[in-house]
Amino acid sequence: MSLKLILFDFYKTLGFDICKVDPKEFFTFYQKLGIDLSDKEKFQKFNILFGKVIGYTKNWLECCQELLKGLGMPDFEKAKTLADFYQKNLSYQLYDDVKEIFDLPFQKAVLTAQARFLIEHLGLDKIAKIFTPKETKFLKPDPRAFLVPLKEFGIKPEETVMVGDEVERDLIPAKNLGMEVILIDRENKIENPSVKKISSLKELKNLLI
Repeated sequence: MSLKLILFDFYKTLGFDICKVDPKEFFTFYQKLGIDLSDKEKFQKFNILFGKVIGYTKNWLECCQELLKGLGMPDFEKAKTLADFYQKNLSYQLYDDVKEIFDLPFQKAVLTAQARFLIEHLGLDKIAKIFTPKETKFLKPDPRAFLVPLKEFGIKPEETVMVGDEVERDLIPAKNLGMEVILIDRENKIENPSVKKISSLKELKNLLI
């Protein structure tokens, strides 16, 4: 059956984050707000909570309110202070090779854990339909997250290819549903993967056409 849809991950596939300050300054700032990340377990809990919250929110303030609530320390003023800090110091940008996918003769969608407000300025919606957790109601690797774009487009898994940088979160669930999968490994960190691999989106055309 012929390919009809390319489903892209966003982070480290189409775009990346830009931090304007040293990561250590984030920890210092968290401490000033009373957020305790003093050991590995607390740090991991914070990261997991952040990942669960961010994709469902409409702006940094709402995200930070939900984050602090999840940490058991709801405080509007602290949430506003944290939101302002994120707003000033964290942003996202597209990789230069994203332009290589513009003219590919297939429908395109982005399935991401990122919030829409973080990436909407990038113009991806001009070439692809974006699905965040707010639309899918599920986070990857939950297979139900992958099924939402397919239902929206009226396309079968075997008519779809998933392109992502994480084997466990992006590719295995998609493959189990019957999709073709392609790993993008920009830094060549994964040796001998069990799936097709590219290092740049420039290579995608040759695999698909």
